[in-house]
Amino acid sequence: MDFIVLGGDARMPALAKRLREDGFAARHMAKPTAEALAGARGIVVNYPPKCDFTMEEILALAPAEARVYLCGPVHWEDARIIDLWRDETLLKENAWLTAEGALCAAMRAGDRCLRDARALVIGWGRIGGALTEMLVALGAKVVVASRTRAHRHRAIERGAEAISTKRLPEVLPGIDIIFNTAPAMVLDGETLRHVNRKALIIDLASLPYGVDLRAAWELGLRAWREPGLPGRYCPDSAAAALYRAMLRGGGDHD
Repeated sequence: MDFIVLGGDARMPALAKRLREDGFAARHMAKPTAEALAGARGIVVNYPPKCDFTMEEILALAPAEARVYLCGPVHWEDARIIDLWRDETLLKENAWLTAEGALCAAMRAGDRCLRDARALVIGWGRIGGALTEMLVALGAKVVVASRTRAHRHRAIERGAEAISTKRLPEVLPGIDIIFNTAPAMVLDGETLRHVNRKALIIDLASLPYGVDLRAAWELGLRAWREPGLPGRYCPDSAAAALYRAMLRGGGDHD
């Protein structure tokens, strides 16, 4: 078998399909066997693996000549591993897909168009930047909250207002949609008391997250998390981005 694509969300079977269309013998396996792993020349796996094997077990079973394409923010000392999450182009593409999915989630949950909304983006990483560009392009009034002055300047250059995260309580009452991308507790119970009761709060951050959902719900706010948006919102596009990174060998670093 040329490739075994392990577990994961909907982008993984889509990736296996793309590999087959390019002439590879490829199979998506939600429950791989030890025999399949031992016979694979290429293995694609999320971290942590969403299957019955740990990463250590997968590496122990993989042939010495195999290439293991790792999707996730962790580094393993193994010469067979190609760390796709070091590919800056892939990370930017995933950020764009995540931002697009977040806007879709907001539009489904809300009762107004984005052009009529005042949106707050907390954090200026790849996802925060992509969200800001999309929201500005759609005509929304965008405020970016960041701890870093340089990041606030970049947000202003993209057409948004910008404030320090220390000033969140000042702007929250006038915000209709909040997108948090910061993996730190920026919207705790006390800060959430300043939020407009009709606002939508979408947490896009990774662990340890940035919104105290329990506190938000106790205040009657509409708040939720949207994990893994590329795999849920646009799995075929997400698979295409992964495949391009595999072809680059995970080596497109800025």
